[in-house]
Amino acid sequence: MKEPLISIVIPTYNEAETIGSTIEHLRPWSDMIEIIVVDGGSSDGTAGLIPEGIKLIQSPRGRAVQMNAGARQATGKALLFLHSDTRLPHGFLRQIELALANHSVAGGAFKVKFDHPGLFFHIAALGSNLRAGLARIYFGDQAIFARRETFNKLGGFPAVELMEDWEFSRRLGRAGKTMLLPGPVTTSARRWLLYGKWRTAWLMHKLKLLYLLGVSPAALKRMYTDRR
Repeated sequence: MKEPLISIVIPTYNEAETIGSTIEHLRPWSDMIEIIVVDGGSSDGTAGLIPEGIKLIQSPRGRAVQMNAGARQATGKALLFLHSDTRLPHGFLRQIELALANHSVAGGAFKVKFDHPGLFFHIAALGSNLRAGLARIYFGDQAIFARRETFNKLGGFPAVELMEDWEFSRRLGRAGKTMLLPGPVTTSARRWLLYGKWRTAWLMHKLKLLYLLGVSPAALKRMYTDRR
């Protein structure tokens, strides 16, 4: 295959329920993308579900560590970091291509919506998109992308336990212009439904506030769980 436009890096940990459909939804673009799954030691058989033709990497657990491991193996002109429970819009390649045609653009992310109906999730997505548009702070469920060369110059994601996407967004913004693309990507509401909508919303906002106040990512991680 010729050098792909995009390398899509998918960090996984116990994602047997989602990884198959995640890869399947990317198949229409298989001749233009490279898919790299980086598993962090899943115990539910996730790694065994990766079909032939998809690059599988084993890595120590940790989203930043896993994404950096995948990026080191990537060959695409740009990198896109995709959660296993997030789906890209049909026009994602064209949106990225148009954005990166401007050489001052270092990367960015997509607007987001949830896969669950209701006013609560509509408002939650609206708030996320407003934050991303105004502050240019992007989170992982928005499918962050960057030029591979820029990503490497920045040293990748900081190897912290949490908020690696926040910190990388800030670094990316210092390296060049970042863009919030219309997308939208569709992300799962499963965490919100599992722990409760309002409880999860409160936790997310509390973590952001504490991070702004200087609480370490390691301390924040102890308040957070990867269970979904």
